[in-house]
Amino acid sequence: MFISIVVPTRNRVALLTRALQAIRSQTYPHYEVLVVDDGSDAQTRALYPALCAELGDRFRLLHVGTDGQRGQGPSASRNMGISQAQGELLAFCDDDDLWIDPAHLAAVSRLFETQAGVDLCISNQRAVFVDGKVREHWLPALSNRINALPRLDDRFSVVSMAELCQSGGFAHLNMLCVRRQVVTAVDGFWEAVNYEEDRDFFWRCADVCRGLAYTATTVAQHHVPDPARRVNVSSAIQQQERWLVAALVSRHIAISVKSPVVARLFLHHEGDLLRRLALHCAEHHQPSASLLLARQALGARFSIKWAIYCVWAWAKSLKPW
Repeated sequence: MFISIVVPTRNRVALLTRALQAIRSQTYPHYEVLVVDDGSDAQTRALYPALCAELGDRFRLLHVGTDGQRGQGPSASRNMGISQAQGELLAFCDDDDLWIDPAHLAAVSRLFETQAGVDLCISNQRAVFVDGKVREHWLPALSNRINALPRLDDRFSVVSMAELCQSGGFAHLNMLCVRRQVVTAVDGFWEAVNYEEDRDFFWRCADVCRGLAYTATTVAQHHVPDPARRVNVSSAIQQQERWLVAALVSRHIAISVKSPVVARLFLHHEGDLLRRLALHCAEHHQPSASLLLARQALGARFSIKWAIYCVWAWAKSLKPW
């Protein structure tokens, strides 16, 4: 099966080179890599011809906009790559991360060829933090019970939507491979957001899949952004804004999916985020905003304790500061 790998990038040619060289180490030959450059500056773009010549014909460079223009963001960039992709399967890798298992594509190709009912597969990745700490399993709850999951082949096992919901996370794009028709069915990435867009994409894809597969084999290494540096979308957003966007994404997932299990999970998640925002506003002497958010949180996830808090927030909103 032919596999298309989409790699968005902007002004990080050294990291991009490392990521692309790691992809080139794959033993499986039937793939292409679509590198979507999102408005990098002229100095960066001048380095691409030599890089492409070194990597070979499998690597295709797509330029977005003019040199140095404001970036459109990873959601639109990935959608552009998807629109140009020729593969039956789609995979992704962030430019600051890398694949570390040369057999990764060979394994997923074999899975999709032999298991016609599987539309999406998840592999494991390790997370490396800026202080040097390493988390070996991205979804430890699934990895811990891998032996209890029904086997599909020597690497992959069947995983249910309920088990995914109980896993306490989601499949980062580096560890994901999906049939093209699934991505078409969900209209790709939601371009309204560029934070938590991977979470939104994953759950909407998983919702329309006939079958899901998981392996605890580590295929990728994710370098967790340094929260002290403003060099990427995630770290550039203030905490309050992150909660707001994450709540919006949770609502989008809940109203987009057909699975009641997933919808309930993300309505609850939205409620948790709104509670944090309500408490944040209360701490910063914004009683009206705190009350509004507290009521919304109560509607998303009811509890007696939070209902009492809403009454307290209402009383606080009546007092002049």
